[in-house]
Amino acid sequence: MRGRLVLGFACVLAATSGVAAEEGVPVERGVIRLQLPDADAAEAPTDDPKLGDSGLEARRGFDYQAFGSRLEGYWFQRKLHLREGRDEEASRQADAIRSFTAEEGVRRLELPAGALVSEAERLIREGHHSRALASLALADALDPDRPQAHFLRARIAWESNGGTLAAAGEFLSGLRASARSLLRQPVRLHANALLIVLAVQLATLAFAALMAWRYHVPLRHEVEEALTRSGREVAAPAAGWLILLWPLVLVVTAGWIGWWWLVATFRYMRRSERLVAVALLALAALSVPGYRLAVGLYGVSADPRVRTTMAAASGTYEPDRVVKLQQMVAASPDDPTPRFLLAGMYKNGRYFEEAFEEYKRVLKVAPETWQARVNIGNIFFAMGQYGEAIAQYQKAIDMRPRDVLAYCNMHLAQNDALRLNEAAATYQRARAIDAPRVEQLLRPRADRTVVDATINLSSVWRAALEGERLEDWLRADGSGSAAGLVSLLRSLLNPLSVVSLAALAACLLVSLGPRHRPPARRCTRCGRPYCAHCRTSREPQEFCSQCVHLFVLQDGLAPQTKIRKLYEIETHGKRSRLARQLGSLVLPGAGAVLRGRALVGFALLFGWFAGWLAVRPSSLRAVEAVLGLDAHLDLLRWGAVPAVLDFDPALLAGLPLLVVVWILGNAWIRRPREA
Repeated sequence: MRGRLVLGFACVLAATSGVAAEEGVPVERGVIRLQLPDADAAEAPTDDPKLGDSGLEARRGFDYQAFGSRLEGYWFQRKLHLREGRDEEASRQADAIRSFTAEEGVRRLELPAGALVSEAERLIREGHHSRALASLALADALDPDRPQAHFLRARIAWESNGGTLAAAGEFLSGLRASARSLLRQPVRLHANALLIVLAVQLATLAFAALMAWRYHVPLRHEVEEALTRSGREVAAPAAGWLILLWPLVLVVTAGWIGWWWLVATFRYMRRSERLVAVALLALAALSVPGYRLAVGLYGVSADPRVRTTMAAASGTYEPDRVVKLQQMVAASPDDPTPRFLLAGMYKNGRYFEEAFEEYKRVLKVAPETWQARVNIGNIFFAMGQYGEAIAQYQKAIDMRPRDVLAYCNMHLAQNDALRLNEAAATYQRARAIDAPRVEQLLRPRADRTVVDATINLSSVWRAALEGERLEDWLRADGSGSAAGLVSLLRSLLNPLSVVSLAALAACLLVSLGPRHRPPARRCTRCGRPYCAHCRTSREPQEFCSQCVHLFVLQDGLAPQTKIRKLYEIETHGKRSRLARQLGSLVLPGAGAVLRGRALVGFALLFGWFAGWLAVRPSSLRAVEAVLGLDAHLDLLRWGAVPAVLDFDPALLAGLPLLVVVWILGNAWIRRPREA
């Protein structure tokens, strides 16, 4: 085996030397010479170490078509053996597929793994459990930790009497894999961000409605008292309801009734309720930018071009991504980003010559790309050609003088080239710019080597969301941040944000208004409203005048008045308990809000709506139809291919959340009433 590797390595060197000789490039024995553009070739040093000194092996000439053809050969031979019942030969072909993909550095092949999952599901239906397990084992090798494989193994254990514990263990492993896939897939994360935005808005509307129910009696009482004192007692009852429901009179303002209820009842709220109301109005003001961001993130992550960019930014070499990046390069030849990513993947796959050529093309398209200069220097460093590496790092520093990465890589190259004085001077210049970053890049480790310049993922997201070109991340001066801030402020210019900010300002004005006249209240015993004109200031604040005489002063009332008051107290208690119970049955958390526990109640409301949207997002179709909106609720669902035992992590989390929230929400109503 070692002899074949040496022979192959010699062939690579011979082929490279032949190519270089044809191009007129001087060739040293045992050295791969990479030719820069003409302007750089004259400046390249000539004292180059040998390739073997670096301890790395350069690969070249990866052909995805050849890879696919060979993989298909193994694949169909395995299928043929399975069809003819030769399980041992099929197992050998599966081992060959594993060895071949590992040799080529391929870590994930989702489509073949999906086909194996479908094959295993068919074999289970036919009763061939051992063959199904072999298919799932190969699927794990091609796409590790796929949740469907765990669920199918749990099904096999259950049907073949392999043990309840084994089936339960595989099922739990599938659930954990589903949760991990939620973190790996940005599409699912951004769908959940949209779910959170919608849940907050629904919980806000429910909280506003509960505040209106809780405080509409003192609000109407103050309006009626004011009109009665001014001699307009005839219109007083209707005026109270009109003030509470006036947004419904006009079709244009009907959708803002929840915000009006928060403003109208803010004067009567407790401190915790006011804090929740202010926070909700602030969230409502940011909800449209948040909603646009959530939808935009989903659209960005669902865009194959951007998804390939994000996946390739990690640098992991995978042939599938190489082909996708090549297609992106062909579609946008003037965009340096896919070329840069393609070069990085070639480099990480040890295809140094292909990486070098792509970096040269990046520099032709975008000469200001200092990151390409750094990575070209890293290629020379890996080849042991430290003189060329130092020259490239210096060019990157000239383009971006405060780039610590180029300084650190140059320091390592100068050390390995035994230019110790220059290395010490470079190290000191780097520390003067950013000492913590230098210590992080040069921290002692076993594989202390140069670090690649990678793509700025935050810039890619911003460019994609704002509709800009992805090469904005190449701007060395950091321009574009101010434009992002302007775009964020501009996103606040929408009806919902404007109305929410106006409602927030109105609430603050109400809280800073005249404090010499306390707001009206409801008696905690009988529910009758009272204000400063209905009673003296010396009486306790929790009771009306009659309840003060009945329960506090205990000086007695007329028999008829006492009977009527006791009946009123009993009726109010029954109605309050019934309202809390019915409200908690439909909306867990409503009972806590009506009892004055605003923070706990809103948390339960949010959990209920979030769980409901996770389980049944289509339930809001009626709301969309009434409001004439398109909330893109279809974005809250995703699906795996193939659709075999396809579990949605959001669904798995939503069902337990609904149960827990319902139990907690209805447990509050059993406690003694406080308000």
